Amino acid sequence: MKIVFIAGPYFSKGGREEIEKNIRNAEKYQIVLANSQVPFFCAHSHTEHFEEKASAPEEFYRKMDMEILKRCCNAVLALPDWETSSGAKAEVKWAQENNLPVFFPKSLDGLTEIINWAKK
Repeated sequence: MKIVFIAGPYFSKGGREEIEKNIRNAEKYQIVLANSQVPFFCAHSHTEHFEEKASAPEEFYRKMDMEILKRCCNAVLALPDWETSSGAKAEVKWAQENNLPVFFPKSLDGLTEIINWAKK
């Protein structure tokens, strides 16, 4: 079973509305993968609004996400605007340096390639 790590902006400018928008955007990609029966991990939903619910610093989440990527995932799906996120940039860089496939769909319609890859 191949597991896809979804990387993209979470905090952006840090306001609650922007964070919520980023979470809901990532969720759209999660739904397409789930409907296609492609396993995934997405920090957006894993720790949704933990900046309000918990007191751990952002660095804790970055390290945790990277460990999950390293230990569990076989590819990275870089959400549109992933380049605006320092965390997503680090995740994509690590994947590329470690020869994991990285997919850059421009929209939900661009997930065919990663779905086909995951089902091989």
